[in-house]
Amino acid sequence: MISEEKMIKMRDGVEIFTRIREIGAPAWIIVTHGVAEHSGRHRYMSDIFGHQFNILHYDLRGHGKSDGKRTYVEKFEDYFEDLREIIDYLSRNYKMKDYVLFGHSMGALISAGVVQSYLQKSIYPKMVFFSAPPVEVGGVQGIVAHFLAKSVFEKLAQIPYSIAVPKVIKFEHLSHDPMVGEDYANDPLNSLSIQSRLLFELVRASKEVFTRPLRLKCPAFCAVGGADQVVSPEAINRYFTHLEKGAHVKVIPSAYHELHNEIAKYRKHYIQFLKKSFYQCFNVLANAES
Repeated sequence: MISEEKMIKMRDGVEIFTRIREIGAPAWIIVTHGVAEHSGRHRYMSDIFGHQFNILHYDLRGHGKSDGKRTYVEKFEDYFEDLREIIDYLSRNYKMKDYVLFGHSMGALISAGVVQSYLQKSIYPKMVFFSAPPVEVGGVQGIVAHFLAKSVFEKLAQIPYSIAVPKVIKFEHLSHDPMVGEDYANDPLNSLSIQSRLLFELVRASKEVFTRPLRLKCPAFCAVGGADQVVSPEAINRYFTHLEKGAHVKVIPSAYHELHNEIAKYRKHYIQFLKKSFYQCFNVLANAES
């Protein structure tokens, strides 16, 4: 087994922090985290799948231990290109053939954009899993964003300065467990504000990706909490019912945004769905109900 942390240099010189765990398995999982957090908050993926899959976690540019201005991106496509370069890196240096893309929240948008427009058949994933994808923002902000054209956010993103917007992450919306928000606030690798440029770019990219089909060439699974107020469960259902019909969607009633950090009665349903999705796709002989 190889377990290492390393920086991978991107095309523009930005170095991306990665955590690689290789056990000699035939398939990999590439985990992309959400906005303002970091890859370490998704180590549960290694706890669940670390004995069946090789796993790569990475910090998005401007997040965690990666280079870049905190929670800022020049253009959202930088995230797409970074993930494509990471896929290329594993293919070249670790002889990766089969892999899964897993993305949470903004990471799910990044995974969706990559499979939609950035991958050829020869390097396509065997499966994708979207956790709470931001098809639309939740709450009142989402209602406003829904009725504004993509061009509005394109213009907003081109404003020549960016400001830090505080309190975008509402801890009480992450989980029913109050300790999750407390731990988030006390984690120095998380950000408590988000640059306005990234917020505008995120909505623009979401409107770009989720107003047309992903045209998936592999099995896809999606999970969302029925009471998620960060993203809109209703918009997710509409998208995967009417535009991209190939995904299996699991709505967990009354659960919030971070299903992996939810209290036990919600989290167990998410973990069961997560395991079942992976094990069915890869024919792993394991108990998906445990």
